Amino acid sequence: MALTIKDIASMAGVSKGTVSRVINNNPEGVSEETREKILKLIDEVGYVPNKMARSITVAETKTIGLIIPDVQNPFFPQVIRGVEDCAMENGYTVFLCNSDSDIKKEQKYLYTFLEKRVDGIIINTSGDLNDKKLTALIHKSNIPIVILDRKIKELSRYPGVYVDNARAAREGVSYLIENGASNIAYIAGVKDVYTVEERLKGYCMALEDAGIIINKQYLSYGGYNIQSGYERTREMLSHNPEIDGIFAGCDTIAIGVLKALRELNKKVPDHIQLLGFDNITMSGEMVPPITTVSQPMYEMGYQAARMLLASIQDKTIHQADQYLETDLMIRESTRKKQVREEI
Repeated sequence: MALTIKDIASMAGVSKGTVSRVINNNPEGVSEETREKILKLIDEVGYVPNKMARSITVAETKTIGLIIPDVQNPFFPQVIRGVEDCAMENGYTVFLCNSDSDIKKEQKYLYTFLEKRVDGIIINTSGDLNDKKLTALIHKSNIPIVILDRKIKELSRYPGVYVDNARAAREGVSYLIENGASNIAYIAGVKDVYTVEERLKGYCMALEDAGIIINKQYLSYGGYNIQSGYERTREMLSHNPEIDGIFAGCDTIAIGVLKALRELNKKVPDHIQLLGFDNITMSGEMVPPITTVSQPMYEMGYQAARMLLASIQDKTIHQADQYLETDLMIRESTRKKQVREEI
Protein backbone atom coordinates (compact mmCIF):
# COMPACT_ATOMS: atom_id res chain seq x y z
CA MET A 1 0.00 0.00 0.00
CA ALA A 2 1.33 3.46 -0.91
CA LEU A 3 2.36 5.68 1.97
CA THR A 4 0.39 8.84 2.63
CA ILE A 5 1.10 12.20 4.22
CA LYS A 6 -0.61 10.87 7.34
CA ASP A 7 1.85 7.94 7.48
CA ILE A 8 4.86 10.23 7.14
CA ALA A 9 3.48 12.57 9.79
CA SER A 10 2.98 9.65 12.20
CA MET A 11 6.53 8.36 11.63
CA ALA A 12 8.03 11.80 12.13
CA GLY A 13 5.83 12.66 15.12
CA VAL A 14 4.49 15.83 13.50
CA SER A 15 1.19 17.00 12.02
CA LYS A 16 0.06 16.39 8.44
CA GLY A 17 0.17 20.15 7.90
CA THR A 18 3.87 20.24 8.82
CA VAL A 19 4.66 17.45 6.34
CA SER A 20 2.62 19.24 3.68
CA ARG A 21 4.52 22.50 4.22
CA VAL A 22 7.85 20.70 3.87
CA ILE A 23 6.72 18.93 0.69
CA ASN A 24 5.47 22.21 -0.76
CA ASN A 25 8.65 24.11 0.23
CA ASN A 26 6.77 26.35 2.67
CA PRO A 27 9.11 27.16 5.60
CA GLU A 28 6.45 28.90 7.70
CA GLY A 29 6.29 27.38 11.19
CA VAL A 30 8.78 24.60 10.40
CA SER A 31 12.22 24.56 12.00
CA GLU A 32 15.23 23.58 9.95
CA GLU A 33 15.77 20.56 12.19
CA THR A 34 12.20 19.32 11.65
CA ARG A 35 12.45 19.98 7.94
CA GLU A 36 15.63 17.92 7.59
CA LYS A 37 14.14 15.13 9.70
CA ILE A 38 11.08 14.89 7.45
CA LEU A 39 13.08 15.07 4.22
CA LYS A 40 15.42 12.33 5.49
CA LEU A 41 12.45 10.13 6.40
CA ILE A 42 10.83 10.69 3.02
CA ASP A 43 14.08 9.66 1.35
CA GLU A 44 14.48 6.55 3.51
CA VAL A 45 10.97 5.17 2.97
CA GLY A 46 10.81 6.17 -0.70
CA TYR A 47 7.71 8.30 -0.34
CA VAL A 48 6.72 10.08 -3.56
CA PRO A 49 4.35 13.04 -3.00
CA ASN A 50 1.46 13.29 -5.44
CA LYS A 51 -1.41 15.62 -6.18
CA MET A 52 -4.02 13.40 -4.56
CA ALA A 53 -2.08 13.14 -1.30
CA ARG A 54 -1.50 16.86 -1.19
CA SER A 55 -5.22 17.45 -1.67
CA ILE A 56 -5.73 16.16 1.88
CA THR A 57 -4.25 19.34 3.25
CA VAL A 58 -4.57 21.68 0.27
CA ALA A 59 -7.99 23.19 -0.51
CA GLU A 60 -7.61 22.97 -4.30
CA THR A 61 -6.16 20.32 -6.61
CA LYS A 62 -6.03 22.72 -9.58
CA THR A 63 -7.78 20.08 -11.68
CA ILE A 64 -11.15 19.99 -13.42
CA GLY A 65 -13.01 17.06 -14.96
CA LEU A 66 -14.52 17.08 -18.45
CA ILE A 67 -16.95 14.40 -19.67
CA ILE A 68 -17.94 14.22 -23.34
CA PRO A 69 -20.01 11.53 -25.12
CA ASP A 70 -17.88 10.89 -28.23
CA VAL A 71 -14.32 12.10 -28.76
CA GLN A 72 -14.47 10.86 -32.38
CA ASN A 73 -17.31 13.26 -33.21
CA PRO A 74 -15.64 16.21 -35.02
CA PHE A 75 -17.79 18.62 -32.98
CA PHE A 76 -15.89 17.93 -29.76
CA PRO A 77 -12.16 18.54 -30.47
CA GLN A 78 -12.73 22.30 -30.74
CA VAL A 79 -14.89 22.24 -27.60
CA ILE A 80 -12.16 20.37 -25.71
CA ARG A 81 -9.52 22.78 -26.95
CA GLY A 82 -11.56 25.73 -25.66
CA VAL A 83 -11.86 24.12 -22.22
CA GLU A 84 -8.15 23.28 -22.09
CA ASP A 85 -7.00 26.74 -23.23
CA CYS A 86 -9.05 28.52 -20.59
CA ALA A 87 -7.99 26.04 -17.90
CA MET A 88 -4.27 26.30 -18.71
CA GLU A 89 -4.41 30.09 -18.79
CA ASN A 90 -5.60 29.91 -15.19
CA GLY A 91 -3.22 27.21 -13.94
CA TYR A 92 -5.62 24.24 -14.11
CA THR A 93 -5.24 20.78 -15.61
CA VAL A 94 -8.13 19.03 -17.40
CA PHE A 95 -8.99 15.36 -16.90
CA LEU A 96 -10.84 14.30 -20.08
CA CYS A 97 -13.22 11.32 -20.07
CA ASN A 98 -14.98 9.91 -23.13
CA SER A 99 -18.23 8.14 -22.23
CA ASP A 100 -19.09 6.62 -25.64
CA SER A 101 -22.63 7.91 -24.97
CA ASP A 102 -22.90 5.27 -22.22
CA ILE A 103 -24.79 6.60 -19.19
CA LYS A 104 -23.13 4.00 -16.93
CA LYS A 105 -19.70 5.28 -17.95
CA GLU A 106 -20.79 8.85 -17.28
CA GLN A 107 -21.97 7.89 -13.82
CA LYS A 108 -18.70 6.06 -13.10
CA TYR A 109 -16.63 9.05 -14.23
CA LEU A 110 -18.64 11.39 -12.02
CA TYR A 111 -18.07 9.14 -9.02
CA THR A 112 -14.35 9.05 -9.86
CA PHE A 113 -14.11 12.83 -10.15
CA LEU A 114 -15.71 13.19 -6.73
CA GLU A 115 -13.32 10.62 -5.24
CA LYS A 116 -10.29 12.31 -6.82
CA ARG A 117 -11.45 15.67 -5.47
CA VAL A 118 -11.33 17.64 -8.71
CA ASP A 119 -12.18 21.29 -8.16
CA GLY A 120 -15.04 21.31 -10.66
CA ILE A 121 -16.71 19.39 -13.48
CA ILE A 122 -17.89 20.20 -17.02
CA ILE A 123 -20.26 17.62 -18.47
CA ASN A 124 -21.86 16.99 -21.84
CA THR A 125 -24.05 13.97 -21.22
CA SER A 126 -25.85 11.49 -23.46
CA GLY A 127 -29.01 11.78 -21.36
CA ASP A 128 -30.38 12.17 -17.83
CA LEU A 129 -28.26 10.66 -15.05
CA ASN A 130 -30.98 8.42 -13.56
CA ASP A 131 -28.90 7.79 -10.42
CA LYS A 132 -30.46 9.27 -7.28
CA LYS A 133 -27.47 8.33 -5.10
CA LEU A 134 -25.05 10.05 -7.46
CA THR A 135 -27.23 13.14 -7.79
CA ALA A 136 -27.55 13.41 -4.00
CA LEU A 137 -23.78 13.01 -3.62
CA ILE A 138 -23.10 15.74 -6.18
CA HIS A 139 -25.46 18.16 -4.44
CA LYS A 140 -24.01 17.31 -1.01
CA SER A 141 -20.43 17.75 -2.19
CA ASN A 142 -21.17 21.33 -3.29
CA ILE A 143 -18.76 20.82 -6.18
CA PRO A 144 -19.05 23.44 -8.96
CA ILE A 145 -20.51 22.02 -12.18
CA VAL A 146 -21.18 23.54 -15.59
CA ILE A 147 -23.39 21.81 -18.14
CA LEU A 148 -22.22 21.96 -21.75
CA ASP A 149 -24.51 21.83 -24.80
CA ARG A 150 -27.10 19.34 -23.46
CA LYS A 151 -29.34 20.12 -20.48
CA ILE A 152 -29.65 17.52 -17.71
CA LYS A 153 -32.87 17.25 -15.70
CA GLU A 154 -31.19 16.12 -12.46
CA LEU A 155 -28.58 18.91 -12.61
CA SER A 156 -30.91 21.74 -13.59
CA ARG A 157 -29.70 23.85 -10.66
CA TYR A 158 -26.28 24.22 -12.29
CA PRO A 159 -25.47 26.78 -15.01
CA GLY A 160 -24.70 25.79 -18.57
CA VAL A 161 -23.42 26.98 -21.93
CA TYR A 162 -25.74 26.35 -24.87
CA VAL A 163 -26.96 27.58 -28.23
CA ASP A 164 -30.64 28.06 -29.04
CA ASN A 165 -31.01 24.84 -31.01
CA ALA A 166 -34.70 25.33 -31.75
CA ARG A 167 -34.24 28.83 -33.14
CA ALA A 168 -31.18 27.78 -35.18
CA ALA A 169 -32.96 24.77 -36.69
CA ARG A 170 -36.02 26.86 -37.45
CA GLU A 171 -33.89 29.37 -39.34
CA GLY A 172 -32.11 26.67 -41.32
CA VAL A 173 -35.22 24.69 -42.29
CA SER A 174 -37.00 27.93 -43.18
CA TYR A 175 -34.17 28.63 -45.61
CA LEU A 176 -34.79 25.26 -47.31
CA ILE A 177 -38.50 26.13 -47.63
CA GLU A 178 -37.77 29.62 -48.98
CA ASN A 179 -35.71 27.99 -51.70
CA GLY A 180 -38.44 25.63 -52.86
CA ALA A 181 -38.28 22.55 -50.61
CA SER A 182 -41.61 21.35 -49.20
CA ASN A 183 -41.14 17.64 -48.44
CA ILE A 184 -38.35 17.93 -45.87
CA ALA A 185 -36.99 15.02 -43.83
CA TYR A 186 -35.19 15.30 -40.48
CA ILE A 187 -32.40 12.71 -40.18
CA ALA A 188 -31.82 13.16 -36.45
CA GLY A 189 -29.39 11.93 -33.81
CA VAL A 190 -30.28 9.85 -30.77
CA LYS A 191 -33.92 10.09 -29.64
CA ASP A 192 -34.64 11.99 -26.39
CA VAL A 193 -31.25 13.74 -26.32
CA TYR A 194 -31.81 17.42 -25.47
CA THR A 195 -30.18 18.93 -28.58
CA VAL A 196 -31.91 16.46 -30.91
CA GLU A 197 -35.35 17.22 -29.50
CA GLU A 198 -34.74 20.99 -29.52
CA ARG A 199 -33.77 20.82 -33.19
CA LEU A 200 -36.92 18.81 -33.84
CA LYS A 201 -38.92 21.67 -32.30
CA GLY A 202 -37.26 24.13 -34.65
CA TYR A 203 -37.87 21.85 -37.64
CA CYS A 204 -41.57 21.60 -36.76
CA MET A 205 -41.89 25.36 -36.18
CA ALA A 206 -40.42 26.11 -39.61
CA LEU A 207 -42.89 23.76 -41.29
CA GLU A 208 -45.81 25.24 -39.34
CA ASP A 209 -44.68 28.76 -40.23
CA ALA A 210 -44.96 27.81 -43.90
CA GLY A 211 -48.26 26.00 -43.51
CA ILE A 212 -46.69 22.61 -44.29
CA ILE A 213 -48.22 19.57 -42.59
CA ILE A 214 -45.70 17.65 -40.48
CA ASN A 215 -45.21 14.10 -41.80
CA LYS A 216 -43.93 11.68 -39.14
CA GLN A 217 -42.63 9.40 -41.89
CA TYR A 218 -40.05 12.07 -42.65
CA LEU A 219 -38.44 11.71 -39.18
CA SER A 220 -35.62 9.24 -38.51
CA TYR A 221 -33.57 8.81 -35.30
CA GLY A 222 -30.22 7.04 -35.08
CA GLY A 223 -26.50 7.62 -34.56
CA TYR A 224 -24.35 10.69 -35.14
CA ASN A 225 -21.91 9.12 -37.59
CA ILE A 226 -21.54 9.07 -41.37
CA GLN A 227 -22.68 5.46 -41.75
CA SER A 228 -25.88 6.14 -39.82
CA GLY A 229 -26.70 9.11 -42.04
CA TYR A 230 -25.98 7.06 -45.14
CA GLU A 231 -28.13 4.07 -44.18
CA ARG A 232 -31.11 6.08 -42.95
CA THR A 233 -31.13 8.27 -46.07
CA ARG A 234 -31.32 5.24 -48.35
CA GLU A 235 -34.13 3.80 -46.24
CA MET A 236 -35.97 7.13 -46.04
CA LEU A 237 -35.93 7.69 -49.80
CA SER A 238 -36.92 4.09 -50.57
CA HIS A 239 -40.22 4.79 -48.80
CA ASN A 240 -40.54 8.51 -49.54
CA PRO A 241 -39.13 9.27 -53.02
CA GLU A 242 -40.89 12.66 -53.07
CA ILE A 243 -38.51 14.15 -50.49
CA ASP A 244 -36.84 17.31 -51.83
CA GLY A 245 -35.04 18.52 -48.72
CA ILE A 246 -33.14 16.93 -45.83
CA PHE A 247 -32.22 18.50 -42.50
CA ALA A 248 -29.39 16.45 -40.98
CA GLY A 249 -29.08 16.68 -37.19
CA CYS A 250 -25.30 17.19 -37.41
CA ASP A 251 -22.69 17.52 -40.12
CA THR A 252 -21.36 13.96 -39.81
CA ILE A 253 -24.89 12.72 -40.52
CA ALA A 254 -25.08 15.19 -43.43
CA ILE A 255 -21.91 13.75 -44.95
CA GLY A 256 -23.51 10.29 -44.86
CA VAL A 257 -26.66 11.74 -46.43
CA LEU A 258 -24.59 13.24 -49.23
CA LYS A 259 -22.90 9.90 -49.89
CA ALA A 260 -26.27 8.15 -50.15
CA LEU A 261 -27.72 10.80 -52.45
CA ARG A 262 -24.74 10.50 -54.76
CA GLU A 263 -25.20 6.72 -55.04
CA LEU A 264 -28.93 7.20 -55.68
CA ASN A 265 -28.14 9.67 -58.49
CA LYS A 266 -29.91 12.46 -56.64
CA LYS A 267 -28.31 15.78 -57.53
CA VAL A 268 -27.70 18.23 -54.69
CA PRO A 269 -29.24 20.79 -54.61
CA ASP A 270 -31.19 20.33 -57.88
CA HIS A 271 -33.15 17.27 -56.76
CA ILE A 272 -32.71 17.43 -52.98
CA GLN A 273 -31.42 20.29 -50.84
CA LEU A 274 -29.30 19.45 -47.80
CA LEU A 275 -28.83 21.28 -44.49
CA GLY A 276 -26.39 20.26 -41.74
CA PHE A 277 -25.68 21.44 -38.20
CA ASP A 278 -22.36 22.28 -36.45
CA ASN A 279 -20.06 23.56 -39.24
CA ILE A 280 -17.24 21.09 -38.75
CA THR A 281 -14.31 21.56 -41.13
CA MET A 282 -15.29 18.61 -43.35
CA SER A 283 -18.70 20.11 -44.15
CA GLY A 284 -17.09 22.90 -46.16
CA GLU A 285 -14.80 20.50 -48.03
CA MET A 286 -17.48 18.18 -49.41
CA VAL A 287 -18.70 18.25 -53.01
CA PRO A 288 -20.90 20.18 -52.94
CA PRO A 289 -19.98 22.07 -49.75
CA ILE A 290 -22.77 21.66 -47.19
CA THR A 291 -24.97 24.51 -46.01
CA THR A 292 -25.00 24.24 -42.22
CA VAL A 293 -25.82 25.91 -38.93
CA SER A 294 -22.50 27.05 -37.48
CA GLN A 295 -21.98 26.57 -33.75
CA PRO A 296 -19.18 28.43 -31.89
CA MET A 297 -17.59 25.17 -30.75
CA TYR A 298 -14.34 26.56 -29.36
CA GLU A 299 -16.14 29.42 -27.62
CA MET A 300 -18.60 27.01 -26.03
CA GLY A 301 -15.76 25.10 -24.40
CA TYR A 302 -13.89 28.24 -23.40
CA GLN A 303 -16.94 29.87 -21.83
CA ALA A 304 -17.87 26.67 -19.97
CA ALA A 305 -14.40 26.58 -18.42
CA ARG A 306 -14.55 30.29 -17.61
CA MET A 307 -17.89 29.84 -15.83
CA LEU A 308 -16.59 26.82 -13.93
CA LEU A 309 -13.46 28.61 -12.72
CA ALA A 310 -15.58 31.54 -11.53
CA SER A 311 -17.69 29.10 -9.49
CA ILE A 312 -14.58 27.41 -8.09
CA GLN A 313 -13.19 30.74 -6.93
CA ASP A 314 -16.52 31.82 -5.42
CA LYS A 315 -18.94 28.99 -4.67
CA THR A 316 -21.58 31.47 -3.56
CA ILE A 317 -21.78 33.08 -7.00
CA HIS A 318 -25.01 32.56 -8.96
CA GLN A 319 -24.51 32.28 -12.72
CA ALA A 320 -27.24 32.23 -15.32
CA ASP A 321 -27.20 29.96 -18.38
CA GLN A 322 -25.26 31.42 -21.28
CA TYR A 323 -26.57 31.14 -24.84
CA LEU A 324 -24.08 31.73 -27.67
CA GLU A 325 -25.01 32.84 -31.17
CA THR A 326 -25.20 30.57 -34.22
CA ASP A 327 -24.87 31.48 -37.90
CA LEU A 328 -26.31 29.95 -41.05
CA MET A 329 -23.42 29.15 -43.39
CA ILE A 330 -24.85 29.25 -46.93
CA ARG A 331 -23.02 26.90 -49.30
CA GLU A 332 -23.78 24.90 -52.42
CA SER A 333 -25.97 22.10 -51.00
CA THR A 334 -28.93 24.50 -51.02
CA ARG A 335 -30.33 26.57 -53.84
CA LYS A 336 -29.77 30.29 -53.92
CA LYS A 337 -32.73 32.55 -53.37
CA GLN A 338 -34.28 33.81 -56.60
CA VAL A 339 -34.42 37.58 -56.62
CA ARG A 340 -37.13 39.03 -58.83
CA GLU A 341 -36.16 41.99 -60.92
CA GLU A 342 -38.63 44.83 -60.87
CA ILE A 343 -39.80 45.93 -64.32
